[in-house]
Amino acid sequence: MDEYNVVYQHEAIEFVTVAKEFVRLLENARNMSKDDFIDHSVKMLPLLYQKGVMLPEITDYDDNFSEKFVDEATWSYIQQTTSTRLDEDDEFVQVQDATMMSSMDSMSVGLSEIYADLYQEMGDLVGAYRIANDDVMLAALACCRNNFPDYWGVRLLALLKALHEIKYRRND
Repeated sequence: MDEYNVVYQHEAIEFVTVAKEFVRLLENARNMSKDDFIDHSVKMLPLLYQKGVMLPEITDYDDNFSEKFVDEATWSYIQQTTSTRLDEDDEFVQVQDATMMSSMDSMSVGLSEIYADLYQEMGDLVGAYRIANDDVMLAALACCRNNFPDYWGVRLLALLKALHEIKYRRND
């Protein structure tokens, strides 16, 4: 029962708050200029990473309560919207993936795909908190925390690095 308290802890609430703002940013990306979208992203991504690092480890939860709120059509919409917003800067970056055979292996992923992957992680979490069921919230928070080291945290850093280079690129 103590594990339920983690969904209401300060660190969890702050993380969900930032995740909600990130979800909102991507849902409103089509109404923003490219420069504004990149500017907001480079400000929000470090905060999302910081709050992800601060999440406590969760070991006692029931995975049967995991629910997905972001479907394939929504993922595709976010990917297409961010691709359109980034235009020619929707480049491919190398991302190390823990699911690959060797930790030295990497794969090429488009920035808009990373945005959509992050949206899916954060959207599922925000959706769980919206329905306010403790079991569902705990499973979603545990999923986010467990996927942080090897999946979305790595992708977020690759995205941030690329956006930094785009934002501060010097046209010589």
